[in-house]
Amino acid sequence: MALQSYPIPPGETYGSEAARLWLMESADLETWDVPRPIKPEGCTARWAKSRRQIDPCVVEHDGKFWCFYKTDGQIGLLMSDDLYQWEEALPDRPVLSSKDTPDHAGMENVCLVRDGGAWVMFFSPTRKGRGIGVARSDNLLDWSEIRYQDFPEVTWADNGPTAPMVLDRKAHLGCWLMVFHGDRVARNAHGGALGLAWSRDLTHWVLPGGKS
Repeated sequence: MALQSYPIPPGETYGSEAARLWLMESADLETWDVPRPIKPEGCTARWAKSRRQIDPCVVEHDGKFWCFYKTDGQIGLLMSDDLYQWEEALPDRPVLSSKDTPDHAGMENVCLVRDGGAWVMFFSPTRKGRGIGVARSDNLLDWSEIRYQDFPEVTWADNGPTAPMVLDRKAHLGCWLMVFHGDRVARNAHGGALGLAWSRDLTHWVLPGGKS
């Protein structure tokens, strides 16, 4: 399980430069070992100004482990042979930056799934009204078809849907499932909530009640 530490200094809203990525392991999904840092020193990529790293997503591909992360509003990538020693896979450029999104918004909250022989990335644009971004790749390094998902209106989320987590449940349910986050700011100062959607093609999504 990939996770993050997110220390918030007194009086601040967001995590500090000390935010880091961690891994925990379990044999039964009930008992977990002590978290170990993925990269204690933080981001060392030459393109990044910050050492801060958040939003880890770890996948296995071509016999290696790959960890996507956010820093400076862009997506970086670490690589490991053993889940213990990590290095920057792309030290000279981000995987995706604000130059790649349709409206040049930054991005965060990466989730990856396989679709046949390709990888599909879902992400959150850091903009008003949020939304859900999507991109495709064959090698995890080079991404194309970068766009914002045509997604149903989420009436309870005042700032739109965000932070998608997509699961392949085709074998059991015949569809992909997405859990996403939405803020209900008008209702509660801490009104974050989770929503559910599903799709049979990773393009057309349906909300509970049949709204699509």
